[in-house]
Amino acid sequence: MTAFVVVAVLMTVAAILVVAIPLCGLRDGRAPLAALFAAVIIPLTVVMLYMQASNFPWRGGPPAAMAMAGPQPDSAEVQELKQRTAAQPGDVDAWARLGDAYLSAERYAEARQAFQQAIAASNGGDDALRLSLVEASILEDRNALQGQAAVVLDDVLQRDPFNPKALWYGGMAALARGDAATARQRWGKLLELSPPPRVREILEQQLANMGASPGAGSTSAAAAGVRIPVRITLGPGMAARVRPGAVLFLIAREPGVAAGPPLAVVRREAPQLPLDLEISDADSMMPGRSLASHAAIQLTARLAGEGDARAASGDLFGEATWHSSAKSGAPLQITVDQVVP
Repeated sequence: MTAFVVVAVLMTVAAILVVAIPLCGLRDGRAPLAALFAAVIIPLTVVMLYMQASNFPWRGGPPAAMAMAGPQPDSAEVQELKQRTAAQPGDVDAWARLGDAYLSAERYAEARQAFQQAIAASNGGDDALRLSLVEASILEDRNALQGQAAVVLDDVLQRDPFNPKALWYGGMAALARGDAATARQRWGKLLELSPPPRVREILEQQLANMGASPGAGSTSAAAAGVRIPVRITLGPGMAARVRPGAVLFLIAREPGVAAGPPLAVVRREAPQLPLDLEISDADSMMPGRSLASHAAIQLTARLAGEGDARAASGDLFGEATWHSSAKSGAPLQITVDQVVP
């Protein structure tokens, strides 16, 4: 505070000199009086205005900002969860809920510690817990985007390429390391998931600033790559097995390669089959990987009952293989006639 006052005094003196010196140079006999008036009224005005506008306790007591900086009292929920985790250190759900409560209260360091405990108690944790830890770490310190958090985000997106939280923070991590193409691809995918209006607004603004069209996938130049038209139909007796709210995933992979991220993915909610789709480099999961570089591509159409990109028991699917020698413009026929065991 002392340094601030010294600087304020020096600036006030400078302002007085700027006004008073020219006044003293006037030949008008009232010049000295005007200079004296400026020398008095300027600092007095500054002091009065600052006392009215600032929140510093000129009349005693801690400043409002200082009062808020102290430890925040625990809510009833946090107190209950802390007691529960103290009594049962292996209670994964309690640790996770405690982390969520701390996140809501913007107590990010404590949230990070709670999620770490949840992951330890569950012998490694699932993707949801790992992403919660990533979120708390990034909100606590943005530098986390360039550390282990980025590794976790890439790992989750390989298994679950449409995970909203992973796409959001994954785009931030890509941008932090200077990979604008991956950031555009991930945020473009997130736009396809119909995020809340405020999130959509932020994403569209970010993509516009990066020179990408809102809603674009991995690249705005995808039209130059391969575009594979597909027609998806349901096999006999399969309509009754489609779960309410099922989501359609059209997944492109190299034939015989089941591990690792797919070449491209298209997602459609509440699809009405038969359905005509197109998959192209715009749907690529990794910038730089073009469908055109493959002589054959295995395409899987899967109706996911839970809307998860990972196959689950009871999902319906069908497969077909596209060849680069196929007649241009003729859609590849995929019949959904199998069930994931």
